Amino acid sequence: MDKRYIKFFDGYRIAYGLADFEHEEAKVDPESGKKKPVYRWNYEPLTEEVYQAHLNGKLSIGIQPCDDDGLAIFGAIDIDPKNYTDFKPEKYLKIIEEKELPVIPIKSKSGGLHLYVFTKERVKASDIREFLEKLLFIFGLPAKTEIYPKQTSLETTEGKRSSGNFINIPYYNKNDRVAVDTSNNELKFETFMKVIELNAQTADTLNNFGATLIQRALKNESP
Repeated sequence: MDKRYIKFFDGYRIAYGLADFEHEEAKVDPESGKKKPVYRWNYEPLTEEVYQAHLNGKLSIGIQPCDDDGLAIFGAIDIDPKNYTDFKPEKYLKIIEEKELPVIPIKSKSGGLHLYVFTKERVKASDIREFLEKLLFIFGLPAKTEIYPKQTSLETTEGKRSSGNFINIPYYNKNDRVAVDTSNNELKFETFMKVIELNAQTADTLNNFGATLIQRALKNESP
């Protein structure tokens, strides 16, 4: 098991999300012919064995990036087009390259694109979310675009901790939902791990980078 994968896709550990293809309510999409899973929380601890099952294609899991302390080590923008058939990611890949953004584009389960950012160590979930909110402007995405972590703290109601929202993580079976480079070439798992390490930020670099991006964008300057 690659410990780096666990480190960079860590978060809420009390439970994890599942794309449950065996659920009684799972149905076949009449257009694609593929079985659509039921997304649900599995209230069991997120262990190394669960991560390994995901990478082996035995379980398709999702993770809530925000932990009990309001910290996170990753976040993502979910670009969810209305028409997946005609969706072309090149527009966003070009912006990543031209602006030298520290984000990693990853194919989503549904056929869209997730833009991930990682940090070297856990930082405030709000810092990651605020950075990604700035990127919406840079990418020309609507303000209502989904961003993870959706929650920057997990509330407790009547003694029960809220799980919030999870995002399906990449490299299911190590060959599905994979990262791509800015030329839209798929990255092998080991390359992906190295790219994360090279792009991982600190809280300070996230804040400074985001502020500088906005200033340049407003002045129409190149990086």
